[in-house]
Amino acid sequence: MIKLIGKNAELMLARLKAWRLEDSTGTDGDALTLTINSDDIDGLPPKGEKYQVFIADVERDTFEISKRSFSLHPREIKLVLTVAPFSVKDASEYRARKSSSWDNTTLAQVVADTVTPHGFQPFVHPELQKIEIQHVDRTDESVQQFLNRLAKNYDAIAKPVNGRFIFVPKGKAKSATGKDIETITLSLPQDNRPELPNFVNVGGDLDGRNEFNGVRGHYVSTADCSRHEVSIGGAPFKKLAKDQNSKAEAEQAIAAELRRIKREGRKLSITAPVNPAAFAEGLVMLDETFPRAVAGLCSIDSVTISGQGLQATRMSLTATMTEGDS
Repeated sequence: MIKLIGKNAELMLARLKAWRLEDSTGTDGDALTLTINSDDIDGLPPKGEKYQVFIADVERDTFEISKRSFSLHPREIKLVLTVAPFSVKDASEYRARKSSSWDNTTLAQVVADTVTPHGFQPFVHPELQKIEIQHVDRTDESVQQFLNRLAKNYDAIAKPVNGRFIFVPKGKAKSATGKDIETITLSLPQDNRPELPNFVNVGGDLDGRNEFNGVRGHYVSTADCSRHEVSIGGAPFKKLAKDQNSKAEAEQAIAAELRRIKREGRKLSITAPVNPAAFAEGLVMLDETFPRAVAGLCSIDSVTISGQGLQATRMSLTATMTEGDS
């Protein structure tokens, strides 16, 4: 069941026809779409109105209205709510393209400098906080664009969550409450037919795994402009295309890429009954009831939960099988 806490939330829920919650690691942030019966109602809730959103007893985040539309036949309004910093007004210029540079600093400091002016409390995972950065540029990029690009270097997620901005390795994110996201488990029902409410389906690419055991990269010495190689793991090696600014940055880059290679595997699409604890960046275990080709632990890339009235009816996941799955 979906629950909203905010101005006129009870009226909105009483007239709710359908809804769709999208939780992903993309640049646009999480979104909630509400379709509301507007018979005998002329008013519209204002842009920027904020609501806490729950599915069952699980808090998903705080969202605010960013887009409104209407229809006469049928008589209804559609509201799109996005995580608070994506307000159309954007008073702090979170989405504005800006440029800046950092020298001889840490990853934690770069994140803090970037998000604190927009009212966020930064949370950088302890594994990443002390990573040294010799030089990095933000070049005509929004906050989200810049931090997404930076996160790719460390196989990480950069995302606003309930007033905080998290920068964490994939699979180690936290929910809107600040608690670690739990691993959810799915099982195939004995009677697994599409017409039944507990139907589970999985599909995907069985040949998506990267066939590398190691990574090589290069850095350019600031002393004499000489180019040096660093490597981790064993053959066959993947070679990073971009040279780094220092040995430390090169070692961090190849370690992050090897972690990504080991973490990632086959891409899956999953449909299943709703689990309110399913979050993008979390983990899902397909247990031994699934065929061996897909059973195992997956990293969740996106979650879509939809419903009719107040009830949640269906969940779709995109996920990546992790290392060690057969």
